[in-house]
Amino acid sequence: MEGFLKLLAILLTFFFIFMFLLGINIKRRARKMQGKEFEAIKDGIVYFYSERCGACKMMKPEIEKLKEKVKVLEMDVAKPEGYKMAQELGILATPTTLVVRDGIIRKVFVGVVKSERILKEV
Repeated sequence: MEGFLKLLAILLTFFFIFMFLLGINIKRRARKMQGKEFEAIKDGIVYFYSERCGACKMMKPEIEKLKEKVKVLEMDVAKPEGYKMAQELGILATPTTLVVRDGIIRKVFVGVVKSERILKEV
């Protein structure tokens, strides 16, 4: 039993290290997107999501609030068009929200973010 607990502790440690490093990689890629040209919309929000994503379901009310104030392009990564665009941009996680001004990606948010915070960047 003691050997099993040690193995479990080692596996959990590696899992948490992996998740930490993955999070760093996702944020690094998000920063690299900033400043890139974006042709799908000139000004507004681009929201990448998946129907199966729990965090995306939590983000949905915030996206609805944004729709009342700015143009929002929703891209389901489970559909070919959304998947292709996410791949081209290097998006690794959902939800990911892009703020686009003058055809340039100005800010990238990964994860659940309040609409008020996003609106500050529009």
